[in-house]
Amino acid sequence: MRYKPENIDQLRTCLGGCRDDMKVEVQPGVRLVANTTVADLRSLTTWPPDWILVVHINPDPRFSEVKVELA
Repeated sequence: MRYKPENIDQLRTCLGGCRDDMKVEVQPGVRLVANTTVADLRSLTTWPPDWILVVHINPDPRFSEVKVELA
């Protein structure tokens, strides 16, 4: 699913089913640390309006993924 959270509360809702230790893939141009985790995203204080959150939850956690892309 692709989400465009408008604030941190919406971001945290979108990440609701994700484990804290899941790695986050960050698209080039997004100003986040390369080794970002879901816990790091949840601890953010702002969410820029031009960032898109892509969340794929798979029954097998090895295939679940979270991405941050530019809109």
